[in-house]
Amino acid sequence: MSRTLADLLNPSDPDGQQVQAQMQAGLVDIQPQLQPLSELQSHGARASPEVQQQLQAALEYLQAQRNGGPYIPNDNTPPPIPGAIIRQHDVRLTSRTTLSTLYHYPLHTILEYPETNADGTIGHLFRMDPDDWQVPDLNIVACSSSHSTCQGVKFCPYSDEDTLSEPHTRASGEDVQQRLANDREDRLQYASPSKDIFCRTAAYVTALRKLGCSRPSSEELDSESSPEEIKLRELYWQQVQRGYRPKEGTCKGRIVYETDSHGNPHVRCKHYCRTTNRDHFHDDSVGAPTGSYDLGYIQAVLTDDEEEATRIEQAAFKLGYGPLVECTTVANVSSQKVICPFDHRDANGHLKQPFMKRLECEVKFRIIEPLEENRADCPYILITSSGAHPHPIPLPTKTPPGIRSQVFQLLEDLSEDLPDITPRCFLWHPLLRTFLASKFPSIPRPTLSDLHISLSNRSHLKAYIKQVKELHCPLGTGWEAVVYLKALQDANLPPSEHYIRRIITLDAATIEHHPEDDDDDATASKGDKIRIIICMSPKASRRLLELGHYLQSDIAFRRILEFLEFELGCMERDANTSLVFCRVFLNRQSAIAHKQVFDAIHEIVYQDTGHRLKWRHLHASSKDDHEGMILQWAADQHRGQAKGLGLHLQGLAAAMPLRPDLHQPERTLQSLSPYEHLHRVFRLCSNHYYRNIKLCAVSAEVKRLMRSLLCMEHLNWEGTLQAIQEKGKKPGIDWLKDKQSTHFALEAICWERSFIPWAIWKAGDSTTNLIESVHSDTNREGVHCTLLGGLQKGQAFDSLKIRTLELQENFGIRPTYLSGHVSENAFTNLRRRDNAQRRALLAQDQQIVKFNNKLQSSYDALSRARERLAHKIQSNYANYDISEAVQKLLHTADKALEAHLKVVADGEELRGKGTGR
Repeated sequence: MSRTLADLLNPSDPDGQQVQAQMQAGLVDIQPQLQPLSELQSHGARASPEVQQQLQAALEYLQAQRNGGPYIPNDNTPPPIPGAIIRQHDVRLTSRTTLSTLYHYPLHTILEYPETNADGTIGHLFRMDPDDWQVPDLNIVACSSSHSTCQGVKFCPYSDEDTLSEPHTRASGEDVQQRLANDREDRLQYASPSKDIFCRTAAYVTALRKLGCSRPSSEELDSESSPEEIKLRELYWQQVQRGYRPKEGTCKGRIVYETDSHGNPHVRCKHYCRTTNRDHFHDDSVGAPTGSYDLGYIQAVLTDDEEEATRIEQAAFKLGYGPLVECTTVANVSSQKVICPFDHRDANGHLKQPFMKRLECEVKFRIIEPLEENRADCPYILITSSGAHPHPIPLPTKTPPGIRSQVFQLLEDLSEDLPDITPRCFLWHPLLRTFLASKFPSIPRPTLSDLHISLSNRSHLKAYIKQVKELHCPLGTGWEAVVYLKALQDANLPPSEHYIRRIITLDAATIEHHPEDDDDDATASKGDKIRIIICMSPKASRRLLELGHYLQSDIAFRRILEFLEFELGCMERDANTSLVFCRVFLNRQSAIAHKQVFDAIHEIVYQDTGHRLKWRHLHASSKDDHEGMILQWAADQHRGQAKGLGLHLQGLAAAMPLRPDLHQPERTLQSLSPYEHLHRVFRLCSNHYYRNIKLCAVSAEVKRLMRSLLCMEHLNWEGTLQAIQEKGKKPGIDWLKDKQSTHFALEAICWERSFIPWAIWKAGDSTTNLIESVHSDTNREGVHCTLLGGLQKGQAFDSLKIRTLELQENFGIRPTYLSGHVSENAFTNLRRRDNAQRRALLAQDQQIVKFNNKLQSSYDALSRARERLAHKIQSNYANYDISEAVQKLLHTADKALEAHLKVVADGEELRGKGTGR
């Protein structure tokens, strides 16, 4: 009894149901294969061990099936042979349709070039996974539409349409490679230096026509365009740019070619004037001495010299290139390419890039698939195709849905790396490399293009990244995205897991400004917004309250685009590890912005712990009361940050009952100025202080005086300040003025001039190395990040820090093999200083060697000048003649002596330097 495909998909008889059950189990009839094997038995056969293992596995399987038991492969069973494609002929689909050939494809088959038939119908039967149902027609390169017809290709109208329309019914990747190889061979056939020059020149002309003059328009230009020209321009933007409109008000002036008074050629907008109207297009590189362009062709095109342009193009045509040769540009219909990238001469003799034409195709695809509720019972999809493709084989530019889903899943698995991912970063991301290595173990260093050829297109991959970003970051990766993320956090996470704690927006025009604000803060007051994001976990709040005795803060500039990153941390002295309490992103460094930050941190700690932060000079009962309070704050000399901290402390004091100051009992805490509060808690980083001195243009003696100010006690403070001004002159005066104008820097470098207790000063941090090392660690997670990406990476870093510290406290597991004893810190610091000192000495040795060579050269020049002078004087001595030549030699000797003495004076700075060896 003959059986149709419809019977196989929906059987009603027992035999048909049995066949369907076998198909659902992936079983097919193997009698056609067993018959040839039996015939080979009498002739004998030899094969490789791999084939023998596969035959043995097949024999064991068939014996198990015959005995009615399950087949259990042993450990030595070779991996199964990849699912073979089964082919049948003359399969009746309906009463009117018979498939000349039916291909059976195993699970997960990707078919990009389905075979078709010019005189009949070809069937493609795909076994599907009911849980991952993806219609295979989307894998077809020829862009099936909803009505399942091949979309053909696009081609340049100056191509040979008859050659391009040669039909084909089957294709493969090898055919595509052969087509591209033939095209490349044709291009290379006419390769020559003259072709390179002409192509570069033609490309420049094309770029001039596309760019035009993009500068702002002026009143006299508004009347240049007629309504017809405006209409044509609108049509062009609609077709070429897919509706995208360029910015309005750009100049539409003609681009002209001319030479200046010196004969140097240049290209410019006709409205450009070197003296009065320079804000229009102008390019004088076209006449550069390198001679990269054919100036004759540029001049002919821009001056409408059709006769000369035709002569040059005809000469190029005879050599096989130029706008007159036959074009070979072909593109897929799905391509965004609307115009041919090459210039051609139209029927009117105008040079232009023509619009691509559509080469239609009448190949039809019919898709038969079960309803969704029946897919488990019939996991198959049938696609039939009929007709021949009258166009070139399209390129495999489209990624199959199954592979696209894998790429999307990989992108979603990037987590905090997703907001900042780029195609280049994704291609080298460890997650992708691990995935590819496991999927292609036989390929050394596999790339994403091994997953599918289309993924070698970075723009294609960029579009996928954009889709995933839009899905997971619907408001982008900037300020709005963080606001949206905080709303999600507050709505879905318990308070114990909150990280984004405050988002503050201030109108820069209405807030108070201070002299300490940076120039960018002072000038950004008109309509600008001060934006602050404070990130801090409840665990960090508790640790700040318990352990935040010697705090350090610093601002980083590199990690977040358009935002600064403020970090507050300290050394957890018991665990001997750094700890970050708070991470703040802000776009201004003004005093008010920092005051807002410190006020918010104070409130967050109270919200998380029920206790407020205490400061020694505000809350201590005596000078010796240190328990549970902030004792010292170390930072650099940024005035806005310091003034903001002082304003915050002044605000805390104002909210307290009247209370005398510990260090000046005759005064109350409420009477202290912001800077007087700093004198009781603030410490300036010594490394920043020394670095500032190193950059100051004063003598070594003055620099020594400057360095002497950083001390516990100074024997002659005022005298040293006076000496710096007198000996340092203007640079020294400016340096001292800078320190004095801060109102806190000098008190923050000398214990004697501050109100910080001696023991706290000695025990506290003299540098901000710790918080800067934390910045450096965070930067290793990525720099120049978006706001959202940087925030998420910072959260991951902070969580890891706290989690590592908790494991150390609970289980004694440290993050390194070091014991954590402070002696190891001392050893590391001492070794670093020793190595730095030795490097400095060796560098000074190099300077001394260079100086000695220079000194020797000047001495040799002086000796030669004196010898020539002495010889001349001796030769003229008998005649008592002091000639003009002797006078010249005497002058030369004096100059040589002057130069030598100058070199000797310059060497005084090297005295006492170097290793001394």
